[in-house]
Amino acid sequence: VRGIVANEVRCRDLVELSMAMVTSLAPKIGYDRAAEIAKESAKTGRTVREIAREKKVLLEKELERALDPIKMTEPGGKE
Repeated sequence: VRGIVANEVRCRDLVELSMAMVTSLAPKIGYDRAAEIAKESAKTGRTVREIAREKKVLLEKELERALDPIKMTEPGGKE
C-alpha cells in the first residue's frame, strides 16, 4: 500500500504501554515480582518501565537493556 507511513512516535508509545514489556523482566527479577509490576501497570495505566524504575528492580543500565523492544524481538532473544 503506497503512501502509508508508520507513525514512529505512536508505535513507540504502544510498545511502551504493552504488558509484553514485563516478560523480559521475569528471568531477571523473578515471576512474582514481574507479575506485581504487570498488575500495577494494568491498574494505574503507567508503563512497566516507569514502575520498574521506581521500584529499582534493576540498575538503570540493566533495566534499559532488558526493556529494549528491539532486543526482545530478535530471534533467540539474545542480547
